[in-house]
Amino acid sequence: MDRNEAKRIIEALLFASDVPLLPAKIKSIIGGIDVKVLKDLINELRQEYDQDGHSFALVDIGGGYQIYTRQEYAKWVQELFKGKRSAKLTAASLETLAIVAYKQPIIKADIESIRGVNVDGVMATLLERNLIQVVGRDSRPGRPLLFGTTAEFLRYFGLGSLSDLPRMEELEEYLKQREAEREKAQDEIDAELRNYQIATHGEQVEADLGAEAGGQDAGEPGAMEEGTAEARETMNPREGEESEGDRY
Repeated sequence: MDRNEAKRIIEALLFASDVPLLPAKIKSIIGGIDVKVLKDLINELRQEYDQDGHSFALVDIGGGYQIYTRQEYAKWVQELFKGKRSAKLTAASLETLAIVAYKQPIIKADIESIRGVNVDGVMATLLERNLIQVVGRDSRPGRPLLFGTTAEFLRYFGLGSLSDLPRMEELEEYLKQREAEREKAQDEIDAELRNYQIATHGEQVEADLGAEAGGQDAGEPGAMEEGTAEARETMNPREGEESEGDRY
């Protein structure tokens, strides 16, 4: 088998696989190829994809290799598989998974201490989806289980290794940026709503409910006296008039 033929076989295997392929797996399928030559051929494929401007790229995932759609074309592929994608991780699952990824190996009690809530259900989900695994036991009393991430975790997030995880400082900066963008978007929405209300209903002016029709404050003595006099005149017969009882 010549070099070019071997490279095309490797390419076909990578296209057909929905999981990263380890060099040992590829070698076992092809047979009779040196691992160094195999890695050289994979790197040649990677360079070809990059230089020719393909919509996909060859990436390292957890020690294996897989062909991924480039980010700028991801939305079109998402449309193709709309309704068929697996359920996304919840915010609680992502938060727990991040703690495991950055603190591993870690026991469940320490995760709960950081999050401040029980994580039994979340941990069960992450274990079921093979994103975390038991990696040993802690030396503390009771020998609690220690948890760490898996190769599936690397594949799920497109990481070559745990060293590819963003640094904590980068995460904090990213979160601040997202919060600033959220606040800016909210301000723009509020401004649009105000402009719409003005265009539809006119400028809204706050009325002074304390003012009387004559311009006198209801709390001023004159207003109170005038109101009291009117009330007396309405409720009692005026002086000099006979009541109905006097006429009969």
